[in-house]
Amino acid sequence: MIKKIAGVDEDLEDNEGEDDGAEEDAEPTILNPKLVSRFIRMWPRSIFDPPISGEGEAGRRSSIAKGIDASAKPGVYVLYRDDTPFYIGQAKRKLRSRLRQHATSVRSKRSYFWNYFSAFIVENRDHIDEVEAILIAAMPSVVTNSATPRLPKEPMSKPVADQLRRLRQKGQY
Repeated sequence: MIKKIAGVDEDLEDNEGEDDGAEEDAEPTILNPKLVSRFIRMWPRSIFDPPISGEGEAGRRSSIAKGIDASAKPGVYVLYRDDTPFYIGQAKRKLRSRLRQHATSVRSKRSYFWNYFSAFIVENRDHIDEVEAILIAAMPSVVTNSATPRLPKEPMSKPVADQLRRLRQKGQY
């Protein structure tokens, strides 16, 4: 079931037959997260572009990103080329500044290859490395990030390796 809560679509698991101690008619609420306080999902890169100036207009005008409060926070971001994650990075100060560097720097290796981004606001800077490591570990297709997750990796057991081998032989993986 999907329920609209405070402008956010949230998937709610249907737990038929399970008793979790909560009232059946209790309204779902948004979590009060400690690690990630909010997130931005698939916003266009163009919010970092300065607005097109009309004739006779002088001076420098702010990009759309400048007016977004969440972009002034620290956090972790994912750059996408269309729908494919391309790069995962972090900003210990302002997400806006780091993303603007990626969007506008002609010397950046990544500046021309992305058109959308997602970001995770991490208020406590001590957790930024952890969130970045989780995302890098979860998205093996991200090949341009030189960081390696500093998380303990669970070794693949023999039954799992055998299953993977069978799937590959059948062309299913």
